[in-house]
Amino acid sequence: MDRATTIIGAGPYGLSIAAHLRARGLPFELVGMPLESWRRFMPRGMLLKSERFASNLWDPQRRFSLRRYCEAQRQPWQAVGSPLSLAGFLDYADWFREHNALEPRQLQLTALTQVPGGFRLAFSDGSHFTSRRVVLATGHMAFRVLPAELAQLPEPLVLHSSRIGDVAGYAGRDVCVIGAGQSALETAALLHENGARVRLLVRRDRIEWNAPSKPRPLSARMLAPDAGVASGWKSVAISELPRVFRWYFPPERRHWFVARAYGPGGSWWLRERVEGRLPIELTTRVLSAQAEGSGVRMQLQTPLGPRTLAAHHVVAATGFKVDIDRLAYLDPALARAIARETGGIPLLDARFETSVPGLFIVGVASAPVFGPIMRFMYGAKHVAPVIARRLQFAA
Repeated sequence: MDRATTIIGAGPYGLSIAAHLRARGLPFELVGMPLESWRRFMPRGMLLKSERFASNLWDPQRRFSLRRYCEAQRQPWQAVGSPLSLAGFLDYADWFREHNALEPRQLQLTALTQVPGGFRLAFSDGSHFTSRRVVLATGHMAFRVLPAELAQLPEPLVLHSSRIGDVAGYAGRDVCVIGAGQSALETAALLHENGARVRLLVRRDRIEWNAPSKPRPLSARMLAPDAGVASGWKSVAISELPRVFRWYFPPERRHWFVARAYGPGGSWWLRERVEGRLPIELTTRVLSAQAEGSGVRMQLQTPLGPRTLAAHHVVAATGFKVDIDRLAYLDPALARAIARETGGIPLLDARFETSVPGLFIVGVASAPVFGPIMRFMYGAKHVAPVIARRLQFAA
């Protein structure tokens, strides 16, 4: 094999795993554009929903945490109640990479094939090599879901909120945003603030808003501690014990919980930027849609009955569904060899290894197995040391 271990993906999980392998002196190749989906597709001006203490990349000694970065840059630090901007997070991620000497090969994986002794990887520039082990940390983009009523329409008429990019380009345009979660609400607010005429369509009968977050006294934190996904002891268990979650609950119970836990809702700091600022249509859903002229014409079901609505663009903030068969780079024979819990959910052992020896899957694709925390960057805290120990033992 040309390589001992190859990490595909240079997002929070890939970078954190690489930092742990580097600290242990284990050889690896890191491949991917650093924080690609964050840089290319997340809307400019976005703020992270996760609290600052939960917005770290993870090296073994925690020397390069977000707090250390803020201190090094002489920026104020507040663990909770102080939303971090996308631009600030990207600057921190670059600082983390530099201090951990992580220089990924900025290529896109186009084909992953199993070969005797390991895997063959082919890339967008025509290059290829073999690797004994491969860690797939390729994020959420392959799993985005568009409603069937919209899926047949091309971009940019219809696009998923994870691909919105520069919101300033929609100034003066009519944009319908579908959804009631953080992505829908923040996208709608940013589009409105950048000059678009925005309408929010929500299937539910109300929007859920998170309670304001702020530093709390010790007594309050003992009753409901701050955790990676929310406050409270239940959230602490979900945030800190992902392998217990996998071991304790049967697959069908895990899948049910992950699909419903921490449902659609908006951060407290978004509320005043949405309510009263733009039209919101509750209990409304799209029945059908078709391209018309330079935009989209939709048939809606509303509380007052069916009606027609036209817009230049429709943004669907309609979430993600794990299905590893949607990973276009997987060779069909390799995809068939990966055992499943059900459908497209991979069967993973306690160390994130698939049924194909040497192939690991981490991040959002592992969430149905290890719990909701794997949908957030905080989950890398647990994945990186587990993978590093497993690979050191294998070496």
